Order: sequence, then structure tokens, then C-alpha cells
Amino acid sequence: MLKLSKIVLFFVLCESILSCGTSDDPGDVIIPENTINNFVLNNPNYSVLATGLNRTGLDSVLNSTQQFTIFAPSNSAFNSFLSDNDFTNINDVPLDELENYLRYHLQPGAITLDEFPDAYIRSLAIGNASDRLLSMYTSTADDSFYINNVAEVVIAQANIELDNGYLNPINTFLSLPSITDFLLVSQEDSALSFSSLLSASTSENYIEELRSENEVYTVLQASEEAIQNFLLANDYPSISDIPQNTLNNISENHIISAKNIRTEAIADTLNVTAISGIVLKFYEDNGPKILLENEDIVNITTPNIQAVNGVIQVVDQIIIE
Repeated sequence: MLKLSKIVLFFVLCESILSCGTSDDPGDVIIPENTINNFVLNNPNYSVLATGLNRTGLDSVLNSTQQFTIFAPSNSAFNSFLSDNDFTNINDVPLDELENYLRYHLQPGAITLDEFPDAYIRSLAIGNASDRLLSMYTSTADDSFYINNVAEVVIAQANIELDNGYLNPINTFLSLPSITDFLLVSQEDSALSFSSLLSASTSENYIEELRSENEVYTVLQASEEAIQNFLLANDYPSISDIPQNTLNNISENHIISAKNIRTEAIADTLNVTAISGIVLKFYEDNGPKILLENEDIVNITTPNIQAVNGVIQVVDQIIIE
């Protein structure tokens, strides 16, 4: 497992290089007092989090001069997660798993909520499918900030500034996201979402299958614009009007089993087979693309959304052959 200490060391080294020669007295070391870790320790609402940080050694990381932003789960949020996963208490969680869960609640650097995009970002955790960092979807709506459309941060209560970063309270523990989780969180219009298209197919329960952490998948998620264009081009009023054999074909063309295909793996070309049996030729030409057997070219518009059980590549058209 990729250790956070290695990631932290990288940031510490970068920070040290940038700060060399700027101090009047290089021997002076400022030790922060109001750190993220001390704030958590002194707040009884975060006592379970404090125990977790201590168990994993992340307390020392969050007690240093290195800057972080933490989405801090309350005791209630943490205890709900423990109960849902059949843990009696936090000491029952395997140490590596606990560290990885807590890393998913951290972002490197002191970042205020208004600096986060309405988009996918990288976390500091990893999943089962790859040693690449898991993605996280952040968005702002009205007076709240959301992580994966599950955990809410009330902006008026957020951006608690500390000596080594910011703390943002959350009342929902951040579980590690599956492919299905990401298919659901990024949809803007459920009537045009790729998750709705998969759900409409009766051959398999793809939505449930893509939750499984025991399998690895690459999913080519058709954008909502791509689905809308497909409906218009074929005179289908809605997804529910697409014939079942067509829906099944589309679903199977967009799912690749047992592979975590990221765009950086495309050295020249990469041929893979979807579960439908069609061959998809991944290649790079002013951005990642897929050449189909009928010579159509599909663009990957949002690459490498890394989930715990695989990766999503958002594409700009429906693949049907």
C-alpha cells in the first residue's frame, strides 16, 4: 500500500526547497500550536477521529508545519460508518484500511472551499484496482459544499483556519467510492444519465455489479450530451423507449471487465475487448481517443476517474455496432 508518509515527504521536500535561503535565521524552526491535530484533540465531537489519527500515526503528520485540508467526520458520522461495516469500535478496523479511509478525508495544502472546482479531483487514498490515487467529486450548491454528493459541508461553518491548514466539519463519513457511486454523483439530469441507461437494461443488474469491490472494471461513461444526441438521432423520446436488445448492446460495449485502463497506459495504441466482444482501440492523438471496428472515433472527454474497483472514462458518444 502506498503510504501517506511518502506523499507527505514529497510535499515537505518541495516546501523545503522553495523556502531555502529565505529565512533570516535558518536555524529558527516555528512549531505550530493551533494545528489540525490539536484542534481535533481538543474538540470532544471529534474524539473518534482523534483515536483514528493516533492509531495510524497521522496525528504527527497533522501536527507538523505541512499544510493540509481535512474533511473531519463527527463522532456520529464515524460511528455510523463503524456500525454499517460491522465494526464494534474504531480499534476493530484493520490499520491499513483505517489509514486509507482517513487519507480519503485529506487534501494536501491549505485550501478554502471556494478554491475547489465543481469537478473531479484526486484524493490521497488508493483502491483495490490500482495504486493510483482515488478520485473525489466536489461541488458547491447554494450555501453548501458537497463531496461525492454525499457529505455536506455547511459553508458558514467551514474553512476553520488553523496553523497548518483548514478543517471542514462533515456529518457523513467518506466511504471509498465504487464505479457506481461515481456514475450516480456526477449526473446532472437523471433522465439522460449513463446510470439510467444501465439501469434500463434488463439483461444484467449492471449498477449493482459495478459496486462490487471483488471485480475490476473500466467503464466508458457516455456523457449526457452523447445520450441526448443518440436519442435525437434515433427518434427515441427517452431512454425507456430504446429497445432492450439495443440497450443491452450499448451497455456491454461500454464495459470492459478485469482491466483498469487509464489513459497514461496508452503508449502507442492499446487494443482491449469490451464484454460484448467488440475490440476497442485506444490511442493518443491530441487527446485520448478510441477507434471502433466501424472506424468511428470516440473522444475521451474526462479521463481517469479512479474508483476503488476500477476507472471511468467519460466519452462523447454512444458506442453501438
